[in-house]
Amino acid sequence: MMTLADLKTSLSEKRYDAVEGAFAEALLDPLPNAEWLLSAVRGLGRVAPQKSRLQALATDADSVLRAVPGAEAARLRWELLKEAVKAGATPTTTDGFHRLFESALSGAYPEAASLPALLGHFKFRDAKTPADGMARLEKLEKWVPFEVGRVFTMAGRGPGKVVGTNFQLDAVRFDFEKAKGISIPIGVAAKSLVPLPEGHFLRDKLLAADRLAARAEADPADALRHLLESEGKALTLSEVKEAFAGLVPEERWTAFWTAARKHPQVLVHGSGKSARIEWSHSAEAAEDKLLAKFEKSTLEDQVDFYRKHGRRSAELSAKLAGCLAAEARRFRATDPAAAFEIAVVIDGAPGVDLGFDLEELVPENLVPFLSKVPDRLARERALDAHVRRFPHRAAEALAEWFFREDDVRTLEAIDRRLREIAPEDRETLHDRLLKNPRHGPKAFFWHAQKAAEEEAFRARLGPAVLGRLLDAVGWSELAGVRTKLKEMFDRTGLAASWLVKQATVDEARLFLEALHRHHDLEPHRVRALVSAAEMRFPELRKKTEDETVFATVEAIEAMRRELDQILKVEIPENTKGIQQAAQEGDLSENFEYKARRDRQQLLSARAGKLQEQLAHARPLDPAAVDPSEVRPGTRVTVSGDSGQRVLTLLGPWDSRPDDGVYSYLSDLGKALLGKRPGDTAIVLGERIEIRKIEAWK
Repeated sequence: MMTLADLKTSLSEKRYDAVEGAFAEALLDPLPNAEWLLSAVRGLGRVAPQKSRLQALATDADSVLRAVPGAEAARLRWELLKEAVKAGATPTTTDGFHRLFESALSGAYPEAASLPALLGHFKFRDAKTPADGMARLEKLEKWVPFEVGRVFTMAGRGPGKVVGTNFQLDAVRFDFEKAKGISIPIGVAAKSLVPLPEGHFLRDKLLAADRLAARAEADPADALRHLLESEGKALTLSEVKEAFAGLVPEERWTAFWTAARKHPQVLVHGSGKSARIEWSHSAEAAEDKLLAKFEKSTLEDQVDFYRKHGRRSAELSAKLAGCLAAEARRFRATDPAAAFEIAVVIDGAPGVDLGFDLEELVPENLVPFLSKVPDRLARERALDAHVRRFPHRAAEALAEWFFREDDVRTLEAIDRRLREIAPEDRETLHDRLLKNPRHGPKAFFWHAQKAAEEEAFRARLGPAVLGRLLDAVGWSELAGVRTKLKEMFDRTGLAASWLVKQATVDEARLFLEALHRHHDLEPHRVRALVSAAEMRFPELRKKTEDETVFATVEAIEAMRRELDQILKVEIPENTKGIQQAAQEGDLSENFEYKARRDRQQLLSARAGKLQEQLAHARPLDPAAVDPSEVRPGTRVTVSGDSGQRVLTLLGPWDSRPDDGVYSYLSDLGKALLGKRPGDTAIVLGERIEIRKIEAWK
């Protein structure tokens, strides 16, 4: 059989008889040779004197393929016919080319119920030549896949159903999951939309969302399998989450994903939103893939790999742990810290014998050893082992490492150990920390968190400590917890609680002075703390009449109701949701936790803004309004070129320009304030005269 390269050479050397012979040979088994047959027709079409030869080959191909059963042969017949006509051939039958073309097209699209209507719309039977007829059919062919009711998916829009076609606008109309009646040009549709077969996850999501949502609720892993098998490839975690949007509520996502990923056929490669999710055809195949990946990884990655996958099954755990045990024995003498960390990770794995006591690796000089142990649990294990092996050095070692530790959980463990074995040393350690927090930034942050929870820690607070906590907001070492640090200065945070419950007036004054020297806190947090201090100690309050804002009683009450809703309902509910989401596991993949943290910030900011506005709000009293001149709370009748109208000046929260109610702080309000009957002003580009002034009600 002539290869494609040989075909190209034969055409360039004008050995057309050889090409014709090879063509006949390829037709003996046409489907495997489809690409060669199409290339031959295109090549002969570029050779002008060979049109008659091309015509004969096209006729032979049509006769052969018409007799071959199956959709693939029918499709090849149609493609060869198109290429032949485009190359200049004029194939026909005794019934004319119309019948031949219609037969080939119908065979290529056997399920296209709209084909007769499309043939009529494009007036195929009016074509006078094969070339004209094929040109019409190629235009028609773009529309064949887009019959009403068929379902497709489009990047950026998701699944959508064809609901109409518009030949005048050359567009197909779709109802997508989140947008209805979207018109897409037929050229774009042909290139950008992918048909969704029966049973595809996205098709079911569009047409049977309730059933699919119930399936996801009842069996998360099976729903995930449906998605991955429908797509036929691994997906990122972000893509999986997007696919289940609308099926799994946002607040249920973490629980859904935690349940789905535990299935033995689910493979998760990587972490976070970019992690790739794969469905293996069996649990055994999944474990084989994991083992192969483990064997190719570096030792550091193997340890991390065991942490993630070591509990999938006892058999896999034994294989992985056995490999790591051998590495621990190898490093025992040369790198005890590495050997210790490995040993801690696999400790308790079934059927694995390290051959040594891992606690023997912990030296008396602990700090250099801990510096080489990145894993938190391994460090805590080493600290406990050190206490048992070297009790005379334990308090000293714990205190020294306390200032170097970065994880608040390990700091908690150190503090608990010191309380048990050396309570006096613990008190001294806390005093050192609060006086020089830069020596242990993470420890200082931990101490502040504990002060929000326990009275014993809170008792150590004072203006100096809180001033250093204000400094800590700007420390680079605490950049990762800056949001949590700022929350300590919220209206309901640590600093406000101290102001309200513990501080003396002099301590509060010192704290406010420190607060005004710092610029890392947002204005709403500063205002909330100032307000808390002034509520506790009115003598700290400064009169700021220039900031007074007048408004109706109704507007002020509406703001108070909104503030109560945020403080008494929304923030407590969201705080509870944060705590529940935090219990679901790995926070790097916990979308619900991150979303609720963001919402907490927005709620706190809104509450602070409302508190500031209410602090300066004064109610308007219609009985006390002096109508001798325009002022807040007056209704003003004016006249100008556009006629007579009534303008009412109220507070900024009462403004309804469509109803003629304006804020006295607006440009219009400022133009009218102080005017008396008979005065003129420029309002909205028009000179008007003040006719009448009265109280607004």
